[in-house]
Amino acid sequence: MLIELRLSEIAALCDGELIGSDQVITSVTTDTRAISESCLFVALRGQYFDGHDFAAAAIEQGAVGVLSDHDLELACYVKVSDTLCAYGRVARRIRDAFAFPVVAITGSNGKTTVKDWLAQSLDDKNVLKTRANLNNRIGVPQTLLALSADHDVAVIEAGTSFTGEIPLLVNIICPDVVILTNASGSHFEGLGSIEGIAKEKGALITGATSHAKVILNADDAFFAYWCDLAEGRDIMSFGFTSQASLYASDVRLGPESSKAVFHYKAWSIGVTIAGAGRHQIANGMAVVLALVALGVDFPLAVTKLLQPILVPGRMARLKTTLGALLIDDSYNASPTSVEAAIDVLVSQQVQQTWLVLGALGELGDQEQTIHRQLGVYAKQKGVSHLICVGSVACTAGIAFREQGGHAILCDTHNEAVQIVDELDETHAILVKGSRSAKMETVIKALLN
Repeated sequence: MLIELRLSEIAALCDGELIGSDQVITSVTTDTRAISESCLFVALRGQYFDGHDFAAAAIEQGAVGVLSDHDLELACYVKVSDTLCAYGRVARRIRDAFAFPVVAITGSNGKTTVKDWLAQSLDDKNVLKTRANLNNRIGVPQTLLALSADHDVAVIEAGTSFTGEIPLLVNIICPDVVILTNASGSHFEGLGSIEGIAKEKGALITGATSHAKVILNADDAFFAYWCDLAEGRDIMSFGFTSQASLYASDVRLGPESSKAVFHYKAWSIGVTIAGAGRHQIANGMAVVLALVALGVDFPLAVTKLLQPILVPGRMARLKTTLGALLIDDSYNASPTSVEAAIDVLVSQQVQQTWLVLGALGELGDQEQTIHRQLGVYAKQKGVSHLICVGSVACTAGIAFREQGGHAILCDTHNEAVQIVDELDETHAILVKGSRSAKMETVIKALLN
C-alpha cells in the first residue's frame, strides 16, 4: 500500500467509529487467505457470503483490525454503516496520495483491450493495471489499494451493470485521463436503454479531475453529449472521419492485422495495427491518444500498435489438434462485439467458417430480438455454419436457418465440441458468448 494509515484516520474517512486502540495498517484485504501483518480486514457482504463470519479468524491470523457494519466481540474494529462504501473511501485515500497519472477506461466494447494495450505500451513505466475483470465496486478499490511508491501510472478499468455504478467508481478513481470507447447495446437489463448506457458511461467524465484529458469516440452517436459533459476539460477524439482529433484513413483490413494512415495535427503516418478488425483500429487510436495524453510523442505512440495485445479469451488465435484455426473470443460478449468478431471470422482465408455462439446476457426484453439479429448478421456476412449452445442462443440459429444457412442447435457445450472437433486446417472456428454462457468450456475441450 502506498502510505500507512491509522485506524482512527479510517474511521474519520468513513464516518465510522473506532472501537479499541488505534493501530497502524499497511495493507487492506477482503480475503482471509491474504491476511498479512498490520493489515485491515474488510468484512464485505455478498449474495452468498458475509465477511463478518470470518472477522474473528482474520484477527487470529494477524489482522490488526476489522471494518464492520455492526458490533463485534473483538478488541479492535472500525464500525461503519456500509463496509463496501467504506472500502471505496479507503481506496480513494490511497489514490489521493498517488502523485502520478491515473487513467480510467469504460465503454460497452473494447475497454479491456484498450486497458491492457495501453499498459503494455507504457513499457518504460511501472504500471498498475486492473487485473482480469476486477472493474466493479470491489475490484476497483482492490486495484487502487495495490498502489506503491514504485508505480509511475495506474490504468483502471471501470465496468457497470446497473445505473449509478460508474458514478460510484469514478469517485474512487478520480482519473486524470478518461477513455470512453463507445456506448452500444449491452447491459440493457441493468441500464434500460442505449441512452441509459450512454448516460451511465458519461459519468466517468463528470467525475474526473477538473484538469482531466477526455478521450472520446467521435463516431459514436453520443459523442456530442459526452463533449458537453466535459465542461472545459481537454477533449481528444478518435474516429474514421476528419472531425476527430485523430482519424484513420486508407484502411486495409487483413485476417490477422490491419493497416491505415493515422492523421493527428500535422502528422500523417502509416500504421500497422496488430490484430484484425476495424474495431481494433478504433481501440488502437484510443491507445495512441492516451499515450499522447501521458506525454509520449505521437510518432512513437503509433509504433506501439505493432505489438500484439494478448488477452486470454479476446480474439486469441489458437489451433485445434487437427489444425483448424480456433479464434477464442469467449471472454465476454455484447451485440457489437459479436458482429466485430464475425467480421474477423469471415476474413480468414479458409474454405469454411464456423461460429460457435453462446447466449448474450443482460439484454432484458431485447434478448430475443438481438439474438435473431445476430443470426441474420452472421448469414449476411457469409458465415458457413452456426452452432448455437443453449435455448437463448438458439434463437440466433433459427434466424440463421430462415436466411438459408446451416445452423445446429445444441443443448450442451459438449455437443458443440463433438461437431467441430473433427475440423481440420481448412476451417476457422470462432467461439463467442457472454461470461454466463461459459464458452471457455468449448475452448478448453478443443485444445485437449
